[in-house]
Amino acid sequence: MSPADSLSVIADGWANHQAQLVRALQDLTPEQLDLRTAPPQWAVWQLAGHMAGVRAYWFHDWLGEGDPGVRDLFRVEQATVPDLPLEDAGWEDDEDRPRTAHELVEGLTVTWDFIHACLRRWTSEDLSAAFTRQRPSGERTVERGWVVWHVLEHDIHHGGEISQILGCYGLPPLDV
Repeated sequence: MSPADSLSVIADGWANHQAQLVRALQDLTPEQLDLRTAPPQWAVWQLAGHMAGVRAYWFHDWLGEGDPGVRDLFRVEQATVPDLPLEDAGWEDDEDRPRTAHELVEGLTVTWDFIHACLRRWTSEDLSAAFTRQRPSGERTVERGWVVWHVLEHDIHHGGEISQILGCYGLPPLDV
């Protein structure tokens, strides 16, 4: 398999996961989106919102991809998490403003659109490009390929949590 084919396998597999996630969420009611495994755990809407926001953070803030308006979509005016700086807060951190199925699907779709375009455009050589940012804890450098893997594994992890919650309540889980 050529390196370009390898990127296509990743893009196609991730696209399938994205489609299953959107299908599972698109018709959920606010009550269903508020389901969780236990009271202190995140609700379905928080998991999905977090997934979309993390995609925007890594691909936009770190790699410079996507429209800044997409990144701004996930910013909130308040956080219900004590001591969380507002600049680090996302949809999942404002429990007073649960997101609707429409908002979640839109957020996942717009972030997927620019990720998918990147995966189709980049070559295997592009994955070794390094990106450095100054963080409060110090300077950090990551490679583009690491970001792709990190966001993909994050999607798979939280998609599995959503699937498990839905299945536990008798709703259709992701069809993986």
